[in-house]
Amino acid sequence: MKKTNKIKFKYLIIIFLVSVIKTQNVSSDYIIKGVENIFNKGDTRNILLSGLILSGIANKYDYLLYDKNQSKKIMSNNIAKVGDYWGITNQFIIWSTFSDNYKYEQLDYAMNSFVVNGILTYGIKFATMRNRPDLSNKRSFPSGHTSNSFLGATIIQNIYGDEAGIPAYILASITGMSRINDNKHYLSDVIFGAALGVAIGTGFNYLYKEEIHVKNKTFQKKSFKINFSWSF
Repeated sequence: MKKTNKIKFKYLIIIFLVSVIKTQNVSSDYIIKGVENIFNKGDTRNILLSGLILSGIANKYDYLLYDKNQSKKIMSNNIAKVGDYWGITNQFIIWSTFSDNYKYEQLDYAMNSFVVNGILTYGIKFATMRNRPDLSNKRSFPSGHTSNSFLGATIIQNIYGDEAGIPAYILASITGMSRINDNKHYLSDVIFGAALGVAIGTGFNYLYKEEIHVKNKTFQKKSFKINFSWSF
């Protein structure tokens, strides 16, 4: 993708996300509860802690992998492009798949998760100010493409199960490797980006499950009233 086209595409995504934030599916209360889950739930804390530890270990090998990537690319350009596009667009593809009885709950889950992922990812980027391998800017840590794609994979896994989740995680892994291949990120950036995306998707999944539980209970009560009235 040419640089000018990439810039235009990113601006279009920003405009789209601003319009999404204005929709009824994005809620400050939902976001606050989701963020609390990310930092308060044991499994999400462990995911973030593991990501930090592994990222710290990987940091020792960042420049070694960078040097190897200069002499021989870790993947073909075509595969790298697939990863690059998936990292940017996976949320739009996910939103388009929601069509069953839980569509609005799924939209709540996905939209609020992606908004928080953008805020946290870029908040960390501007706090750390790490140079990218290609020195294009100081927003290397963590990888936004990777956090975005692993969040998408976690949402797919939680909604559709392994059948769709495993391919989504494979695509997310390709996205992470493509960022190293394209000299946009170091290995440690990608590892923590992946952990961040999974942690956010897991934290917000608690809210999604709660909404489904409430909806199912409401449906059962209505069904009982209809059946009782009919038999009476």
